[in-house]
Amino acid sequence: MTEAIKLLHQQGVSGLACQFATFIDRKEAGKSTVVSLTAGLLTEAMSQGHVCLNLANPPEIIHQLNAFLPNNATDWQQQLREAKSVGKPGDYTPLILTESGLLYLYRFWRDEQDVAHAIMQRRHAVDNVNLEQLQQDLANWHNPIAGVDWQKVAVAMALSRHLAVISGGPGTGKTTIVLKILQCLQNQSDSLRIGLAAPTGKAAARLQQSISQQQTAEVKTLHRLLGITEHNDQGRYNAERPLPLDVLIIDEASMIDISLMAKLMRAMPAKARLILLGDSQQLASVESGAVLANLSESQQGTFTADFVAQFPALGLEDNTHQNETALLIDSFVRLQHSYRFDKESLVGQLADHVNAADAETTLQLLNEQTEAIWFRTDERSLLNVLTTGYNAFINAVENRLPPQDIIQAFDQFRVLAALKQGPQSVMSVNRLMSRFLAQKGWRTNQTFYSGRPIMITQNDYRQQLFNGDIGIILRDADGHLKACFYFGEALRWVSLNRLPAHETVFAMTVHKSQGSEFDAVSILLPDEISPILSRELLYTAITRARKTLTILAVENVLKHTIHRRHQRESGLNQQLEK
Repeated sequence: MTEAIKLLHQQGVSGLACQFATFIDRKEAGKSTVVSLTAGLLTEAMSQGHVCLNLANPPEIIHQLNAFLPNNATDWQQQLREAKSVGKPGDYTPLILTESGLLYLYRFWRDEQDVAHAIMQRRHAVDNVNLEQLQQDLANWHNPIAGVDWQKVAVAMALSRHLAVISGGPGTGKTTIVLKILQCLQNQSDSLRIGLAAPTGKAAARLQQSISQQQTAEVKTLHRLLGITEHNDQGRYNAERPLPLDVLIIDEASMIDISLMAKLMRAMPAKARLILLGDSQQLASVESGAVLANLSESQQGTFTADFVAQFPALGLEDNTHQNETALLIDSFVRLQHSYRFDKESLVGQLADHVNAADAETTLQLLNEQTEAIWFRTDERSLLNVLTTGYNAFINAVENRLPPQDIIQAFDQFRVLAALKQGPQSVMSVNRLMSRFLAQKGWRTNQTFYSGRPIMITQNDYRQQLFNGDIGIILRDADGHLKACFYFGEALRWVSLNRLPAHETVFAMTVHKSQGSEFDAVSILLPDEISPILSRELLYTAITRARKTLTILAVENVLKHTIHRRHQRESGLNQQLEK
């Protein structure tokens, strides 16, 4: 083991990072500790969601390795450029170093280049829009909003541009916009090939349920749309075999990582329209990249004089931009009116203040509540929150109510934890709840027992069960224990031996909750500060609640979480600004 690998091991980096550092060390014949260490740091940064390593702003672990790395970014870059494993953009080497000091794995550099190029190619108007019909459709849409109606602006943009990026928080009407876009497209032409997709099975199912009463279109996961399988990770569709679509609408776009976005962009026909909807303030994908956040950064929605003239009824005169080469001009809308949370809504106010990194006002709001919603994380407080939140569900199971009533009772409430394991985590909540139910006579010592809630953790297309789907183990009409799921208005019973990978779900991670909503939410943060804690995580957790919210956290951790922004390193905007 070389000195570089020993150093990485000592700092607790992942085995994968050490393996890649070893690979680069061999290519360099062991002559450069700096190159090997940097390769390991890059891999570690990618595991934290970064697309690249910014040598001018490296991760915190760098401080433990200062004695073995150059003192400044200029010298660091120079030593890397002298290595045969490192090339400049356009070279075919394991590592790519840009002039601005961003270091990439070759594949991720290529992905980012392809995404940037595809976006640049789509920053123009559709040339065959029936403007008269579209203007009439917008005029017939009665939506009493003071000032600019950004929903209408979003629809006008989506119909008239090859790229439309629509960002908005929960309750800002993104599903309504999807329905209006579909209606307007159908009024334009009945021969348009329209695709609907979402990054996950749960998000796809939720969109399908939202539009099913008015539309017959099928919503697919992006993997299914592209034909990506465990045996074909590039998919059936690509630049040589593009998707047979004229328009593609993607919901929950914040969850799309850079590699999946690159595969999608390669498969998009040159003349097809791409419409991305999501909340850019939410947590990004578990994988590397935050494409929607990158595209939304510093964007407010500006439009050319030509666009404003095309849609005079939208009242966009004050949003005209003179620089027609500006990033995403005529192609970005930020929805600003919440139809779910009014100005008096505590959930809405907390979301706004957390999003603004205003910890003091957030704490003041929590402390002012006449009914306590902020608790410490001790076991007694947690158990009280759990038993109160799941009381209706426990009664439904014990009184043997109909399965759909049991499932609906369970879905009224959820605990969202920042951590999956350890104290104050998903695992600790599940254990605590299982002990409590055992004391009530539930057979929680068994793998399967009546009333056990489960969440699917692996897509199974054969069973039509997807990562994030939630069901309850119950007895069917014949008295057999099965997993019961409630999709739309229909119950589905699945034999226990046919269940894909799953886990108990009295609590779930905030990441897993994306795309879900519950009447009541309890947020559990750890007592110790963790790298996973961020403003985006807390905002995402808060906005899963429709009505009520409780928070279990100690003050210093809550403040840290609100102040800390998880900024993912990426060069996408640099590419788009060229």
